[in-house]
Amino acid sequence: MVFCTGCSCLCPDIRIENGRVYNACRKGSSIFNEKKRAKPTVNGKETDIETAIERAAEILSSGNVAIYGLDTIPIEAQKLAIGLAEELEAYIDDNSSFCLGDFVEMILRGEIPSTTLDDVKNNAYVIFYWGTDPYNSLSRHLSLYTYYPRGGKRQRGYEEDRFLVVADIRKSHTAKLAKKNARFIRVDDDLKLVESFIQAMEGKAPQYPDVARVLSEMKKGYSVIFGGLGLKYGLNGRYEEFTEMFRRLNEITEVYFIPSGFHSNMRGFNELLFEKTGYINRYSFKEGVSKAEFEFSRLLIEEKIDSALIIGSDPVNSLPFEVSRKLGEINTVVVDPLNSLTSMIADVVIPSALTPIGQGGTMMRSDGVRVKVEPLREEEWTDVKVLTSLKEMV
Repeated sequence: MVFCTGCSCLCPDIRIENGRVYNACRKGSSIFNEKKRAKPTVNGKETDIETAIERAAEILSSGNVAIYGLDTIPIEAQKLAIGLAEELEAYIDDNSSFCLGDFVEMILRGEIPSTTLDDVKNNAYVIFYWGTDPYNSLSRHLSLYTYYPRGGKRQRGYEEDRFLVVADIRKSHTAKLAKKNARFIRVDDDLKLVESFIQAMEGKAPQYPDVARVLSEMKKGYSVIFGGLGLKYGLNGRYEEFTEMFRRLNEITEVYFIPSGFHSNMRGFNELLFEKTGYINRYSFKEGVSKAEFEFSRLLIEEKIDSALIIGSDPVNSLPFEVSRKLGEINTVVVDPLNSLTSMIADVVIPSALTPIGQGGTMMRSDGVRVKVEPLREEEWTDVKVLTSLKEMV
C-alpha cells in the first residue's frame, strides 16, 4: 500500500500490482504515470543535472528572486525552500494565495474551529459541502472520509446516520446525491446564506428557508462544513460574518470547518511558513511581512522580480496568459519531475523525484494531519537533495 499525492485527501490505500493501479481515482492514477519525466536542460539544451543546478544557483544568486509553487513537495523540502528564500531575501508564495489559503489561515489563527477527517468519519452527522463539488474534484472524499463510511458513532452509514447538505450555485454532481436525509440549497449569494444562519439562530425567518431545517439537524450533534473555492470567492473577503456564524453555531451545537480541494501538501507549506513568520503566503523575507502585492502573479505583472524558482507547480498552465507571458520574460528555474508548460519556457530545468514513486517524506492532509509517505523506490535526486545543493551554492 502507498499514499496517493493526487490531492489533499492523501488516500492511504493505493495498491500497485503488475503495473496496474488499484483504489485510486482518475486524478490519483495519473500520478503513477511516469511517461512525461523531465530531463535536465539549460537554455533548452539537455545537460547533466549537476550543470543544471550550477546554472540555477547562478541565476538565483543575483537579482530579485521569487520562489513559487511548493504545494506538491514533502514538508522536508518545503523547509529547505523557505530557508533558501530567507537566505536570498526573496519573495515566497504558493497557490494558496488565490486558492483556499484564507480558510487555512483562519483555522491556524483560531478564528474558526476545525477537526480531522478521521473524526468526521466516526462522528459527523451533518456533512455540509459549501461551494465545492467533491464528486468531481475529490473523488474519494465522500467514500473514504465523510458521507458513505460506517465508523464510530455512525455505524448505519449514509442511509440513516448522515444528513447531507450541499450549497452551490448549480445542481452539481454532489448536489444530485442530496435526496433522502439531505438538502440542496441553490445559492445566488453566499453572504445571504451566512446571514440566513444567523437569522435562524435569532428566531427570525431566514432568507433561505431550507436553513431552518439544516439548523435543526445540526442541533442533533457533530457537524462539519467543507468549504471550497465557490465559498471563498462568494464571501468576497467578508470573513467577519462567516466567523461570526461559526461562533454562534458553536454556542448551540458542535460545528467544524475543513477546507475542501487543493494540492496535496498546500497546507503543509502554509503551516510551515506560519510557524516561521506568522503568515501563510505572499511573504517577503527582505521586508519581513506579507502583503497582497507580494502574490506571485502581481510580482510578475508589476515587474518586481527578474528571477524565479518554480518547484512543484506549473503556473503557465494554471495562471492567466498575461502572467505566463511575463514569466517567460525573466530568468526561470523549474524543479519538477515531469515535463510541463512551465518547463518549456524555463531557462533551467532540474528533474526531481516524484512523490511517492521516487521519494518519500511528510505530507499534510487538508485537515492538518501529517502522514509519512514511503516511496515505491529511492531515487537520487529528490527535492530535498536538489534544494540542499542549491542552498549550498547560492
